[in-house]
Amino acid sequence: MKICLQQVDEGEEEILIRYRQMTPRLQQIVEYLQREQVAVIGRRNGMSYQLLPEEIYYFERVDERIFAYTEKAEYQVMLTLAEAEEALQEYGFFRCNKSFVLNSDHIISVRSEMGNRINAILDNQEHVIISRRYAKDFREMLKRGISHE
Repeated sequence: MKICLQQVDEGEEEILIRYRQMTPRLQQIVEYLQREQVAVIGRRNGMSYQLLPEEIYYFERVDERIFAYTEKAEYQVMLTLAEAEEALQEYGFFRCNKSFVLNSDHIISVRSEMGNRINAILDNQEHVIISRRYAKDFREMLKRGISHE
């Protein structure tokens, strides 16, 4: 598949897809492009920031507060983990243990651990444990291919 990008200085941005046959992967790409962008509001140092799903590595509950972690910072968010998981599931987020909701797009490798747990390594080199309780669902995601786009 050939990809052509062209920067424009004015006018509306557009995406043109030329294809011979609509494949499942191409259909996923089209659906990804058509969906409305969701943003999470995070607070840091008294200021509010709009965080896009692809920027967020994971959500973590710490002392009854929820934080979103990005490459460069952490932000307190006014969501529960269940709300974050539900709102961002189509972006590849899933519950990986009782305190984390993880973005599968940032996983670069996984390794099985004792006790049927999984050690996920993120592209920022952090290690996140997928607990025994959620490991089965994660393995099913891997078998299906973590396709959410």
